[in-house]
Amino acid sequence: MKKFLTVAFAFMALLLVVTPALATCTLDDPSGCTPNPPIRTTAELFNFLSKVTSWMFVTLLFLAFIFIVVGAFTYVSSKGDPKAVTLAKNYIIYALIGVVVGVLAKGLILAVCSIMGVACTLLF
Repeated sequence: MKKFLTVAFAFMALLLVVTPALATCTLDDPSGCTPNPPIRTTAELFNFLSKVTSWMFVTLLFLAFIFIVVGAFTYVSSKGDPKAVTLAKNYIIYALIGVVVGVLAKGLILAVCSIMGVACTLLF
């Protein structure tokens, strides 16, 4: 299980490193990509936070799906062992709790955008 968690966290770290490199940029000048200007307004800040939480939410859903599948497999292959059944149920419960926390975090950003009167961009 430790090996699985290590691989999962390495995959998440890789996503965090590769995603900015794949960001869109303008090709107006002949020297290549021009970086986007820094965040200057509150609306740009909340749009950035909305995009970041959207990517984190997708990663969270991916990991939750993996943990639910692992929990289901552990449950099916437990052969009635109470410890294995408890472990499988905990995998599934914790994955669902993680999804709920992710939904609440995404909702918090949207609520703050709404209170501030800023239109947030929803990617997912």
